[in-house]
Amino acid sequence: MEIVFVSGWATSIRIWDRIGNFDFPVRFLEWNDVLSGDSTLPSSCILTGWSLGGQLALKLSSRREVRGLVLVSSMSCIASSAYRPGVDPGTYSEITSMLSRSRQGYLKSFFRQCGAGRETLPDLLAQSSLFSIEELQLGLNVMFNNAMKPVRSLPATLIHGTSDRIIPFECSAYLAEEVLDGASLVPVEHGSHLLPITHPEVIVKAVKELAKRIHS
Repeated sequence: MEIVFVSGWATSIRIWDRIGNFDFPVRFLEWNDVLSGDSTLPSSCILTGWSLGGQLALKLSSRREVRGLVLVSSMSCIASSAYRPGVDPGTYSEITSMLSRSRQGYLKSFFRQCGAGRETLPDLLAQSSLFSIEELQLGLNVMFNNAMKPVRSLPATLIHGTSDRIIPFECSAYLAEEVLDGASLVPVEHGSHLLPITHPEVIVKAVKELAKRIHS
């Protein structure tokens, strides 16, 4: 079995640079490659996705190769509905407009809202430069307009910061309570959206525990 890490919107696989070693082989996938279908999965894997990467992991959960999910700061769809928590659906048009007017200006604001400080902001902006405006717009469209329906019985762990200003903590609580049967929810008190940077040890522990659970 392998551990597959999927990056989130506007970031590259470098978002996982602080993840440590595992007893299993590890591979990393860019969110835009998963979205376009230009990536393959190993024959048996745990999918670990951050933000949009987690939403894409939910989409892939019906693949026979997927044995479990670890979703970090993620959701089935970021837009709220009558039954699903999230952000105001009107935010989609606001973001796409701001991104079109000033790509760099919006991304600076976005990463700061994620919780980036002076040390991490330059690298996050450098990562975002790898993606075209069309890819960024497509990713936003998926986040706001596609509600992923995972395999309910798949073993899963959901990790989410209670102070996440991008994707509300309630999105993971909803997945754990209403969508994924028997999923474990791991709240990170006062955690921001950037858990792969700020709390990599929590993610590593969750992945190892889920792998042990699947093999037991």
